[in-house]
Amino acid sequence: MTPYELRARFMDFMGQCTNRIITVGAEQYSDGDTQKFESMPLLGLVQYAREEAQDLAVYAAMLDIRLSRLEALLRKHPIN
Repeated sequence: MTPYELRARFMDFMGQCTNRIITVGAEQYSDGDTQKFESMPLLGLVQYAREEAQDLAVYAAMLDIRLSRLEALLRKHPIN
């Protein structure tokens, strides 16, 4: 993969991320012409952000579990 191909993949990924802002993100966080985080009390925002960071860690652990299973399978049955 060239750097340009990697950039294209990254841009596709970011496009999917930004699309979430106007789909599920809008459903959950939009208050019309503002976003809920803009008016949320600061302590609430801190708690929300901490919970999101904790979710990221959980998702990373879940991904690591699946990757370790995939790695074990590939060691038994290489497909290079």
